[in-house]
Amino acid sequence: MRIRTLDSKDLALIVVFSSLWVATQIYFGPMIGVLTGQHGVIQRFVGWFLMLLMARLTGRFGRVTMMAAITSLATRMIRPGQLYALFVGLGYALGGLTFDLLYFLPRGDLKAKKLYVLTVSLVSGIVASIPYMLYRLAFLGLFGFLIWLPLYLPDFARSVALSIAGALAGLLCLPRIEKQIKIETRM
Repeated sequence: MRIRTLDSKDLALIVVFSSLWVATQIYFGPMIGVLTGQHGVIQRFVGWFLMLLMARLTGRFGRVTMMAAITSLATRMIRPGQLYALFVGLGYALGGLTFDLLYFLPRGDLKAKKLYVLTVSLVSGIVASIPYMLYRLAFLGLFGFLIWLPLYLPDFARSVALSIAGALAGLLCLPRIEKQIKIETRM
């Protein structure tokens, strides 16, 4: 895995996809949260959808990580509770880095396989949730955390499932997107 310099297309995609992820979180996130009673639906689904598109359209390591870090910083600065926002933002940034690493680690056709991409989404979705769980552990203590763990696990599973669903939606949309925008993918 070799990190290559950014070209103008990569930079443009990072800016556009980061902006899209931030805008959907800010504007649609609260609406979906009210309608479903769940927070983080848009962040996970749209985030992992865009991570897959970014990885596929640029074909280069580091672009997903940059997009996730930029989005994380932009959306967490406006949240109340700075320490909480820091932990959650760190989760999204680590999730993007993990997605990037796992997606570009193998050589050959493995990253083109749907099952592999969904596995990458599963693992990166889990990694993205770990700082959030550590935040809860730090403030509740071990005993309090263990008592509340049965209530946290469904939220954890939902978040990971949404990450996988976003990547699955990306897999379904990629052929049309690649055909329409005519970007040469670099694998």
